[in-house]
Amino acid sequence: MSAKQSKLVNHYIIEDFKKQLSRFGFSRFYYCILPCDNQSVAPEPCDPINFSKAVNINKMRFAVSSDAEILQYRDEFLSRFSKNDKGFSTSSPSIRKFQNPYLWPSNSVPQRQQMTFEQLLHRYEIASRLTFYQPLKNPKGWLGMFNLFSTLPNEEINQHLTSDGKELEQVLVEFADTFNSLALKSINPLINFRVLSPTCIQILELVAQGHSSDEIAKQIFMSERGVNYHLDRARSILEAKNRTNLISKAYQYGVLNTVI
Repeated sequence: MSAKQSKLVNHYIIEDFKKQLSRFGFSRFYYCILPCDNQSVAPEPCDPINFSKAVNINKMRFAVSSDAEILQYRDEFLSRFSKNDKGFSTSSPSIRKFQNPYLWPSNSVPQRQQMTFEQLLHRYEIASRLTFYQPLKNPKGWLGMFNLFSTLPNEEINQHLTSDGKELEQVLVEFADTFNSLALKSINPLINFRVLSPTCIQILELVAQGHSSDEIAKQIFMSERGVNYHLDRARSILEAKNRTNLISKAYQYGVLNTVI
């Protein structure tokens, strides 16, 4: 399934962000949240969630983006070129210890793929690509990731970064906070990368409403044993001590929405 635009950030905020980006030479973007990875983001502290294996970026369902086409580019790039693109491997979260934002090199794919890759970039009007990581304030340990795209060559983008790099970072941090507050429900990595299944989340919502496992089983046409399996798995992932602690953490990590 291809990634889709999150509908939780309205058009006016997107347009405002694009206007801000244009000052630095960028015209398109997408933003998502990545879970903690001890190897890639050390030495910063990580949240207690234990992901059993590295998240497959192809599984991302939603992102905050400038337009739907940039997510189509993303999917095509991942399926056809990412495996052999040195820029893709280098731009992993660990790069932020050395270079953040990270401007991808112009020629990063093998020579045999260069022509078809350039055709892809030309089709989506992309000349430069930049990645920026911003740690979330809450939950701690998660990383917001911007990918920015420009019609300008790397040389001109480098000039912008030299003269206005700090200002660009301030804009990205500001809008990362905005996107996180508005779209956490859809770009939350626990949901976005299917770490917790839709059925598990439905069960958590019913538990939060005060239903017992037996009552939930009858409502969703599942055995009580099946309901408890999903709850046990959620407790393991969230490292919750009991059912009450599980629901508390589900709210804390944005899996469940707080009712005001």
